[in-house]
Amino acid sequence: MISLGAIGLTVVHLVEPDMKIDGATLVLAAIAVVPWLGDLFESIELPGGAKFQYRKLEERLEAAEERAEEVRQAVNGASRQARVALVASGTESLHGESAEEVVRRLQDEFTDLRRRMPSGPERTYRQELILAALVRLTPQLEEFDIAAALVSADGGTRLTAYARLYACPEGEFLPALVEAAAEEVLPFAQFWALHAIAAVIDAVGPDSVQLATVRRLRACLARIPQTAVDRIQSLRTILGRLEDAVGGL
Repeated sequence: MISLGAIGLTVVHLVEPDMKIDGATLVLAAIAVVPWLGDLFESIELPGGAKFQYRKLEERLEAAEERAEEVRQAVNGASRQARVALVASGTESLHGESAEEVVRRLQDEFTDLRRRMPSGPERTYRQELILAALVRLTPQLEEFDIAAALVSADGGTRLTAYARLYACPEGEFLPALVEAAAEEVLPFAQFWALHAIAAVIDAVGPDSVQLATVRRLRACLARIPQTAVDRIQSLRTILGRLEDAVGGL
């Protein structure tokens, strides 16, 4: 509309018999094409000092949008952790079942939930309830093969391993846990695998982590989609702690 209006004024200015192509005509013509020059010029300055800037403004808007998204994802991640921590602080009623039986039921429920319910807040909330129950129950398991669970083809079984290491961090499983997190295909499970990694690092100390493990975490960071801000932020926090512990890697 701005361009058409300016062109119309230019035409009126030219059709008048006593009008000539002067400075006013040139200014109107410049205004007519200004909106279309953003892909070619960073800025353009018209007579009289009027200046139009494109790319810097676009970059600022994009940066602001990215920061807003990062903040939103960070808040969502913190809220998710808080909800799980609150639920996990309770006690699990087994109703005559063994801890092993309830864990198997929860694993099946997790798999079924992902199959029948589309991605969204409701599914995430229900997955959080399952994870919280696993965090409470897995320390009670008398026999649980963590190493085998970490490489299982079943997402519920892998989530159980993450819950166990989140509740009871064991340093000997850190390399396998990092490998499982790097190869994890379920976003929800990968989010909690990363938090299990953070819990294990808290237990063993950042200076005890091997360089090969740090490199694997860096490779994992490069593979996470840029839209997954919560997972990226979690992994960057882990890497930041590890790098600070050794004065930069």
